[in-house]
Amino acid sequence: MKTLHARNLLSRMKARAVSLLTLVGVCATAVVVAACSGGGSGSSGGLNYATLSVVQPSVDCSKLASIDITDIGGAGSSITSAAVTNATINGKTVAFCTVKGTLAPSNTFEVALPVSTWTQRFAELGCGGLCGNLSDPTQQSSFSFTYECPLVQEGGFVTAATDMGHTGSDQTWASDTQKQADFAYRGQHITTLAAKKLIKAYYGQTQKYSYFIGCSDGGREALMAAQRYPTDYNGIIAGAPAAHFQIQNSLYHGWSVKSQSTTGTSAGNATLYADKAEVLHKAVIAACGGGSGAADGLIADPRTCHFDPATIQCASGATSTSNCLTAAEVTTAKAIYNGPTDATSGEYMLAGSPQYGSEANWIGVEVPTTNSTDAPVPVTKLFSYSIVTGAYNLIFTGSPTMPTIDTFGYTDASFYPTYLKANHPFIDATSPDLSAFNAAGGKLILWHGWADQHISPLFTIQYYEAMQGTMGASTVDQFARLYVVPGVAHCGGGEGFPNIDLVSKITDWVEDAKVPTSVMTYQTDSSNNVTASRPIYPYPAVAKYTGSGDWHDGANYTEGAALYTAATHPWAGSSFYSTYTPTTRGVAAP
Repeated sequence: MKTLHARNLLSRMKARAVSLLTLVGVCATAVVVAACSGGGSGSSGGLNYATLSVVQPSVDCSKLASIDITDIGGAGSSITSAAVTNATINGKTVAFCTVKGTLAPSNTFEVALPVSTWTQRFAELGCGGLCGNLSDPTQQSSFSFTYECPLVQEGGFVTAATDMGHTGSDQTWASDTQKQADFAYRGQHITTLAAKKLIKAYYGQTQKYSYFIGCSDGGREALMAAQRYPTDYNGIIAGAPAAHFQIQNSLYHGWSVKSQSTTGTSAGNATLYADKAEVLHKAVIAACGGGSGAADGLIADPRTCHFDPATIQCASGATSTSNCLTAAEVTTAKAIYNGPTDATSGEYMLAGSPQYGSEANWIGVEVPTTNSTDAPVPVTKLFSYSIVTGAYNLIFTGSPTMPTIDTFGYTDASFYPTYLKANHPFIDATSPDLSAFNAAGGKLILWHGWADQHISPLFTIQYYEAMQGTMGASTVDQFARLYVVPGVAHCGGGEGFPNIDLVSKITDWVEDAKVPTSVMTYQTDSSNNVTASRPIYPYPAVAKYTGSGDWHDGANYTEGAALYTAATHPWAGSSFYSTYTPTTRGVAAP
């Protein structure tokens, strides 16, 4: 077994590499839901692989090229190709009827229909960041990461993906009313309708169960589906959801830039660098890690940590600062943790900020990848800066003025009604009333990593609390679960146990009424061999080491009581988590 240090280092390296690739979401869909525990056909992790018979196609794949989808996308919608392709999924070759097309005006989509292995299930795959790219659904990257999963590896699902109405990162699309709507809510919905029409045409019957799986903006898309289209899916997995899209892409990441700047503006250089983020992280873990009762270097619930960065401030006149923080670095760290507050009322401006234990994951997002001994880095080169400026047009369309990253109003709560209120019911996905989804029999699994560097898990916790406050805790418990995973970064990676099988949990819940309780999570080495395991429990319970046996073995843990029970603190945008009626733009979705 690799040492814990080596595993953690490898996980952090992976997390940083991924963080530099996308906006607000590290992948099209969540690799953290990838793993299906166990292996072998029909035998793994409670999956009911054999309970639904395999259905064969009733027509040749090429016939799907002539399917009319104008009733879904409108004039100009068409299938561009339909052909059999082979895909290798974790070493297994599966044949798909791969259908590509466009739903007007410009929603490019792809549907992968298994040729001989379909088990009557369909899954729509979310798209991260600002999307603009079409993932390959034959690879089913939302599932297949480390463990064998027969339903996936043997082609049990029809899967579909879309670029959500635009290509690339050119910001001109964000000023187009229809493309705004396609990104906000329409693209995933009409792709799902098209996929279901293709299923009926290809197999001669409809799917028995439908699922949505996404992380980051894909998590927002997942919640948008539950709120706007409650009958589209039987089960939804929403990971690290950017449900509060506007807040996330303005104040949240903008504050990281302002906190980092030597001048307090976008004209400054970064203050905290990679090497010092590591120094800070090491000190935080030393002070607050081990809450599970094991010497695992993980923080079970960061809200119980009260670390003060000033405790590792360099002594006055120190000749070496490599193992401590300068006064300026301490100030920056505190600002990132604390978040902005209203200058007049002292009210928090955000539900939460990056949590204790996430510091190493800041590298490449809030913090440069270079060290404090290297050349200064302008804050305009920070990934957080690119996230905010990349979403300007989409967020502030219709605002009285177009703010800059320096004029958001970090200390003025009037920012919310002035700039964000108008577009809130259009693009955010924070309405807590999921009564229609529940009435339709839908099941929802929310999850978030405690060490998320992009989206604070406290936002997801507040959304869950808002659901309970709106619908009643007992009602929510009938159809929804929340898992918050120690040490896990944004949509995977980090020092925790990022390999989690939530696919089998949602299928079991939907198809066999098996209510999810504990979920085993895993660490793996570079060859995907399991090196450690740990259960997680529905929020707010935590895993507790029994005190006997190898603490790397998940069998030696039990469900522990919540370490923190207070509700999320009030903040200036709390009203955005109240029930509202979603608004539309452009061509309405059918």
